[in-house]
Amino acid sequence: MAKTVKSATAINPVMVLAGEELFLRNQMLAEIESAVFEGEDPGMGFVRLDPTAHGSSAMAVALDECRMPSMFAPRKLVVVDPADALFKKVEEVPVARGERAQLTNREILENYLESPSDSAVLVLVCDSWLKTTRIHKMLDKVGAVRKCEAFKPFQVPGWISQRAREAYGKTLDAAATQRLAELIGPDLQRLDNELAKLSLYEPDSPSISIKAVDALVGFQHEQEIWEMINALAMRDARTALKKIDELWSLDPNIKYTATGAVFSWLGQVCKARELLDRRMPDGAVIAQLKLWPQDRAQKILSLARSWGLEGAARWSEEILKMDLANKTSLGEPRSNLEKFVVQLCTAE
Repeated sequence: MAKTVKSATAINPVMVLAGEELFLRNQMLAEIESAVFEGEDPGMGFVRLDPTAHGSSAMAVALDECRMPSMFAPRKLVVVDPADALFKKVEEVPVARGERAQLTNREILENYLESPSDSAVLVLVCDSWLKTTRIHKMLDKVGAVRKCEAFKPFQVPGWISQRAREAYGKTLDAAATQRLAELIGPDLQRLDNELAKLSLYEPDSPSISIKAVDALVGFQHEQEIWEMINALAMRDARTALKKIDELWSLDPNIKYTATGAVFSWLGQVCKARELLDRRMPDGAVIAQLKLWPQDRAQKILSLARSWGLEGAARWSEEILKMDLANKTSLGEPRSNLEKFVVQLCTAE
């Protein structure tokens, strides 16, 4: 179980969590909450707003919440999630002579920062955040903009070591760290879930071994499954069928895991094709879909190009039919998967 550590996070009246990495967002929001309420139950002092429910007045509603003291808590934490819509450029409305132009949300927030509430913290959660605006410079100057951007693969081993040490009181040697990074990739939530399990595997040991990683993260299964999928990608039915035989020898209960892995792979091919059709560069597709490792990523992009969206959707539909057959006792799961492999590898 992760340790509960009193936060030393520096708190500002307005803070921005910028980026799409959900794990980092949640982690930083938890640290802010701990600092605001000093580890106590926030009760009604925690307010979460969805700006879509308030339309153009969402910023005003959020700031009114900040200015209004809580009846049941000494401080308030007001979270606007997602806040991207608040800062989208809106079409300018002509202003009649003598009338004042309506302030933008950025300007309203700038004015608030001149005299913010001393009993509330406003947190704006954004997928993207412009760094060229005046409001960014005001907030970034005092350390109020926190990056929550997706990790690149080379950053993962360092994060694993730090997270294991700080959250679970464990160390990993270089081999164990690299193996976990190779198996999971830059998905921080999955990595944290695996670290939580690994920390309990040998509770009296101060370290997590590569043996534990292989045993709990399922290296053998995952490796065999990906070798089967690689064979499917190359339409090599003979190798794919051999891998199915090896998978069932390893674990007779692998049936749903194997089917799910094939379905996930086909889903990635579909999504990759959609992004390629939007003229997104290969690197951006790989980053957005978190394709990992590099050789598998390239195979997915290659299939997306050769199959097209229709082809990828066709095979996704076929695997769904197979999964339904498994769950309704129409044939035996291994036999159904073998038929699917032959069908895919021999299709025109």
